[in-house]
Amino acid sequence: MRFLSLMFLSGGAKAGLPESYPSVSVKGVGGRMRFPLIGMGTWLYNETVAEAAVALAFKVGYRHIDTAVAYDNHKGVGAAIAASGLAREEIFVTTKLPGELNASATEDALRSSLVDLRLDYVDMMLIHWPGGSPEERKMQWLALESFAKAGKARAIGVSHYCRHHLEEVFSYSTLPVALNQNQYHVGMGGDTQPRLHDKAFDEAHGVLYMSYSTLCGPCDPPHNMELITGELVSSIGAAHNKTGAQVALRWVVQQ
Repeated sequence: MRFLSLMFLSGGAKAGLPESYPSVSVKGVGGRMRFPLIGMGTWLYNETVAEAAVALAFKVGYRHIDTAVAYDNHKGVGAAIAASGLAREEIFVTTKLPGELNASATEDALRSSLVDLRLDYVDMMLIHWPGGSPEERKMQWLALESFAKAGKARAIGVSHYCRHHLEEVFSYSTLPVALNQNQYHVGMGGDTQPRLHDKAFDEAHGVLYMSYSTLCGPCDPPHNMELITGELVSSIGAAHNKTGAQVALRWVVQQ
């Protein structure tokens, strides 16, 4: 199973996560809510692989699943959720809406996401990337707010948004931006703010900075193993009786 850890850098219906499940507080539609610190991503999985991976993830203790319309695997994820035997409140589901859709396509994507996932609501709905013109981005955000106000998302946020994109949202939003999801891992700590989508700005405005690919998932072989068995993380781990992957994940948590 592809391991894609989701880490988060530092109301509504009860999340129902196990008390021992690591989590942080995030702004939801109805107030603060628990947000799982650890999740399994499904990028690059087709429907069949997604279903099997999510089913296995539930068996080993995962309770947060991250997917997206663009991944084209909602039905597989939904099948695994339906077959899990877990109460809906025990599972946290994050999905994402493509960023360049017009008004009708946005509404269709929001509606079909719930149908394909076999859910009445998602816990977190994000706009996957900032597409289109400022007016088009405003339309899409407000459509997302309407979706959430109808009880179909417990929290909403964005992904790959730079500072000026977030400033746009702040100028017309009536619901909080819960988080901004971006690639972030060992090796990126010294990068410029634009590359990091301005992490400091997010944090200063109460937007949770969420890391995906904490183990460098998108990297091409052999570099895709650099944060798992590479010399840097392995040498640090050896000094503390930890694996390279544990070192890489700990670094993200400490940021």
